[in-house]
Amino acid sequence: MSAYLAEILALTFTGFAAVYPLLLWLTPRKLIDGGFYRFNQGMVSIVGALGILFFFLSNADQAHLIKGLIWIVVQLFITAIYWNSKRINNFVISIPSIIGILFLVIMSVALIPYDISIINHFIIIIGHTVLAASFFAMILGHWYLNVIQLPIRLLRNSVILLWIFLCIRAIWNCYGILIFEVEDIYGIMQSLGSFLWTYEGFLLSVAIFFGILIPFVLNGFIWHTIQIQSTQSATGLLYVSVVAVIFGDLLYKNFTFQFGLIL
Repeated sequence: MSAYLAEILALTFTGFAAVYPLLLWLTPRKLIDGGFYRFNQGMVSIVGALGILFFFLSNADQAHLIKGLIWIVVQLFITAIYWNSKRINNFVISIPSIIGILFLVIMSVALIPYDISIINHFIIIIGHTVLAASFFAMILGHWYLNVIQLPIRLLRNSVILLWIFLCIRAIWNCYGILIFEVEDIYGIMQSLGSFLWTYEGFLLSVAIFFGILIPFVLNGFIWHTIQIQSTQSATGLLYVSVVAVIFGDLLYKNFTFQFGLIL
């Protein structure tokens, strides 16, 4: 992983920051205080800037760097406009996300040393959405500990959304295990299912375990705690889920750069 560390971190931070503002559609401004928006928009600006920094530090062609800088400037500008506003237009704050996702596509082509199809780009975005949605649910859950009488449906909807994207990623992983072939370090082609049982493929099994299975099971417990409105317990479980998703996502990206596997 260390050989591609800058590239992996560039994709991770950029993808997270590009997708994350779209999740604010789950929490209308009239139902939650402005501090929630300020915290999240500020966090996205910082994480996105880190993504651009690691892209600059990577071995990729820097001709696309200006596109990333334009994205960050737009993100900062929108954040500044709505920093103290009592009315927030979700269409407007989604503009940086659209630009960021377009830059993510450009960055993926520049960084990943393999041909990428349209479906591959879609799966890359899905993977970053899983990461962003887990963080969003965790931060929202934490907000319930500080703000009294928040509607429980906000947290419930965020968990449902995370479940949906976990299911999409799980289905794609199952498809890949059945269909994909991998060329190992000895130049031998084998099915992805067989590759999982090799020494090189073991960490991919770990990625699936932490990136999909653990968050999926935890979501079941989180859902139960939300149903009984135990938001503190739900938030604690969401913290564990976030750690598992981060670990799995980094391992997934390592196999993307080493073997061209986009899962």
